[in-house]
Amino acid sequence: MENEMGKERKVILDKLYHAFEIVAEGSYVYLCDMKYDYSRWSEEAVQYFGLPGKYMYHAGDIWEEHIHPEDQASYHESIEAIFSGKDLGHDMQYRAMDREGRYVVCTCQGTVLWDKDEKPDYFVGSIRNHGLVNSLDSLTGFQNQYGLFQHLNVLYSKREKANIMMIGIGHFSTVNEMWGYDFGNIVIHKLVQRLKEAFQNVGVLYRVDGVKFVLLSRTLSLEELSKRYEILRKEISEKLEVDGYHPSLQVYASAMEVKAFEVNPQAMYSCLEYAYNLSKEKGNGELHIFRDQIDEGRDNLLTLVNVVRKSVEDHCRGFLLYYQPIIDANTHKLRGAEALLRWQSAEYGMVPPGKFIPIIENDPIFVRLGEWIFRRAMEEIKPCLKEYPEFVLNVNVSYVQLRQDSFVAMVKKNLDSTGYPPENLCIEITERCKLIDINRLLGILSELHAIGVRFALDDFGTGYSSLNILNQLKCDVVKIDKVFVDHITEETKNAELLSVMSHFAEICGSKVCVEGVETQEQCEIIEQCGVDSIQGYYFSRPIPIESFFAQFMCQ
Repeated sequence: MENEMGKERKVILDKLYHAFEIVAEGSYVYLCDMKYDYSRWSEEAVQYFGLPGKYMYHAGDIWEEHIHPEDQASYHESIEAIFSGKDLGHDMQYRAMDREGRYVVCTCQGTVLWDKDEKPDYFVGSIRNHGLVNSLDSLTGFQNQYGLFQHLNVLYSKREKANIMMIGIGHFSTVNEMWGYDFGNIVIHKLVQRLKEAFQNVGVLYRVDGVKFVLLSRTLSLEELSKRYEILRKEISEKLEVDGYHPSLQVYASAMEVKAFEVNPQAMYSCLEYAYNLSKEKGNGELHIFRDQIDEGRDNLLTLVNVVRKSVEDHCRGFLLYYQPIIDANTHKLRGAEALLRWQSAEYGMVPPGKFIPIIENDPIFVRLGEWIFRRAMEEIKPCLKEYPEFVLNVNVSYVQLRQDSFVAMVKKNLDSTGYPPENLCIEITERCKLIDINRLLGILSELHAIGVRFALDDFGTGYSSLNILNQLKCDVVKIDKVFVDHITEETKNAELLSVMSHFAEICGSKVCVEGVETQEQCEIIEQCGVDSIQGYYFSRPIPIESFFAQFMCQ
């Protein structure tokens, strides 16, 4: 080998290899002399995959034999493009066989080094082993969310910038309901193929949740991601065909830069999820790019979310609850209160909940914060029950909380530990909870209803499927959103709509609470619409527990 290649070139190869090996933490390094197609590979890779040795001629061909047959074509195409000078490197994911015949997922990243004459000289890169094939998503062959965070942690440790994009399909359950799960799986396979074609050799794809995927790319800019996504969205929504059928699919996406290495990767991912939800709710499927800037221009939003997450981890330091009274529409007496989350710190002061809750509630850490809210609210409000035995405490829950298998057990545990009566608790859910399997949601309601806990459907009337959800869930209370109150004194149709919704709720066996009442005139009109209770600034803003006791206790 040395005679054919020359000792000087081999010495340079070894020196370069050792230099790259120092900085390639947690990865297998390879270095190829492109003029001789002679490579040096990591000894760990040689042992794990059963390669001929750490020095190899035509290592690309040898390595290709280890790659899963379904992934070989894209790998081969990429290597040929690199050695022909068409491409300057690659960033790809494939499955490779270890020495025991088992496939593992690998992420391979490499780049070309040029000589003084600007000709390809060396090809250097790293291979990250994600573990055995059973850690893969069995349906798509992509790495799961755990693999994504492994990759992110490597990027963070090396402070390497990248762009990340989340792509998903909305209301996919209707495909399974209409055509069956086998058909749905075929559709997912078609989607995966489209994703691979759209982002081949420019990043790594992950399946993170249901029909939701993430692309992590160090190659494409946000603008390039946006262009490719628009083409992909059109192909999926208009051209995807299975057995002669064209399933109606709505595609959504978000993207952001990975560059704030001082924050937790999960905080960044929560912001990506938040932007994805905006694509679904407001953008009609257009790519929503997360812009890391608070309105005041003083601090960036990602840093704020990271600080809030640390506060949750630190025993919910800085969090407190405010309470807004719920008033009987006929007697104007106190009937209950809604617990509302607040957060403050020496650095940020009192932060409005709208700044962080829409993002942090997408974060798994919100489960821990949600339990704190239940326990603290029950402890603080419990003294009210002596004077108001029928008092009902309303606590909001998020989609993330309801997805937890332990949710019902958590509620019961905190009812027991605080001694709070279940019949004096009302759990508020929003229309977004329709994303949870309806049978699972009905099971949660049924189990907690059995011990006396009540349920309220929040923001009723603002979503296109609110009536159907109410009919299915049969909640104890529906809360009418303030958008129907804001102009009720000028537009009579708003009062008529309110009366209709109140009547519909009554048919479904639900009481009605109207939110956002701010004036006496609004209150008087609403009282004529058959509602049961009222909530809003006209009676009281949300206030700390001490102020709540001072205002409503011992009157």
